[in-house]
Amino acid sequence: MNSPELNKALVENLADLEATATRLHMLDDALGAAIDADTNKWMAENNWSGDTDEDDGWVAPKGEGWYNPDDDEPNGAFFEWADFEDQAEDNYYVTQLCQLGQDKVGIRFVQDQIGRAQWKKIVPELAELVSGTGFILEEKKLSFFLPVKIDQKILASSLGDDDMEAGLKQYREALDQLLKARTAFDKVIARIKQVG
Repeated sequence: MNSPELNKALVENLADLEATATRLHMLDDALGAAIDADTNKWMAENNWSGDTDEDDGWVAPKGEGWYNPDDDEPNGAFFEWADFEDQAEDNYYVTQLCQLGQDKVGIRFVQDQIGRAQWKKIVPELAELVSGTGFILEEKKLSFFLPVKIDQKILASSLGDDDMEAGLKQYREALDQLLKARTAFDKVIARIKQVG
């Protein structure tokens, strides 16, 4: 869509727009670092394993069927930080976190035991197992997804008070939701193993 008036206004304000874009990238980096630090702290407090050094960090509880990098067996389920259905169109991470653009970010359950055909046969049963956990079906990824939305006003207020941790409280609550959902996902893993 071409808008001559908008194009004119953009060009007239290029310096301000460039400064804003630079600041947004810096904010994205700071938010990413804070989320990684919060995740590492949460894993230590709850005795979970994981890695936040990758683009798509992951976490997993210790137990049968869950991925553990210390085990000889490289398979196992885990939760990863991801874009819903791998759609990543927003320009800024903060936009994704606040769900003010096209994308949703959140926590995806990942398993590698069964393929699409087997998944489709048992997905209604699996969906019933995870009902009430906050996870939604992510059909293309053969998975379940917990959307994470940071309230824009809370984040803005917290950043204004130089308290990013308070602004990311909803992220920490999403991690805590994994603790509550673990029993349901233990049942999902057991059912997947029966099929696989």
